[in-house]
Amino acid sequence: MSLLARVALLTGIWLLAWGSARPETVVAGVASSIVLLVAFPPARGAAPLRRGVRPFAVARLLAYLAWQLVTSNVVVARTILRRRARVRTGVVVHELATASPWVMTVVANTIALTPGTMTVDTTRFPPTIEVHFLLLDDPDAARRGLARLERLVTAAVGGTVSRGDA
Repeated sequence: MSLLARVALLTGIWLLAWGSARPETVVAGVASSIVLLVAFPPARGAAPLRRGVRPFAVARLLAYLAWQLVTSNVVVARTILRRRARVRTGVVVHELATASPWVMTVVANTIALTPGTMTVDTTRFPPTIEVHFLLLDDPDAARRGLARLERLVTAAVGGTVSRGDA
């Protein structure tokens, strides 16, 4: 990614954060972007951010995430509103089929977006992720869900499956 593209991307994020595209906000965003890129230059030979992104797979991933957000919000809200909530919390350790740091990052952050789940820890070697579930009735079903999420993310952003068939 070129320097100009990085400045544009960071400036765009700045404008979204401020919710305004007034001239002084744009100038401040460009200045902040340049300061950030000077203070924290990208590593030489770093992989590009969009490497291997597949639009149809991203659409499938987004549809899956939207469905998960709706269903998990309903389940968590229903559990909280019950008089006698039967909350069974637990942590599931799931070994990822890919060692790609990009896939691991997207999976971990996606899990953090879903109500009732939170990424506790990740380990790169071997590639594992620990997830806390607010409602953990079936650990095997939770692992299958994590494996499905990983497959969708891998299909969307690239990365090769290094072991097994997830």
